[in-house]
Amino acid sequence: MFWKVVAPLLAVCLAVASAGLVGAPAEADMNDKDVQDALQFAVAQHNKASNDMYVSQVARVISVKKQVVSGLKYIFTVEMARTSCRKGGVEEVCAVQADPNLAQHRQCKFAVWSQPWLNSIKVVENTCK
Repeated sequence: MFWKVVAPLLAVCLAVASAGLVGAPAEADMNDKDVQDALQFAVAQHNKASNDMYVSQVARVISVKKQVVSGLKYIFTVEMARTSCRKGGVEEVCAVQADPNLAQHRQCKFAVWSQPWLNSIKVVENTCK
């Protein structure tokens, strides 16, 4: 009798654990256009909010996750670095400062909430260490 109850219960627990939680953040593909657009938006908002006179850019993507939450929430952990371009200049591709002291590499976490059917996109987290 004991095994008739425990075995099915154990099977259900293992199935749920291996499937992951519904609605939990899952790994996302950085090659996905929507993911790239969300990161680009987060970086632009980060630069607008920064008091630095130089533009920062992503030097390395550490992790990317996507979560379904009344839309899509993209969660990025990236390494940001200061470029040689001043803010307010013409948008161009800029190299990261060669001097590590000027580049000021730091790890940042951005969370972007997108609701395409409302034409809404917001940065809900922008923290750097």
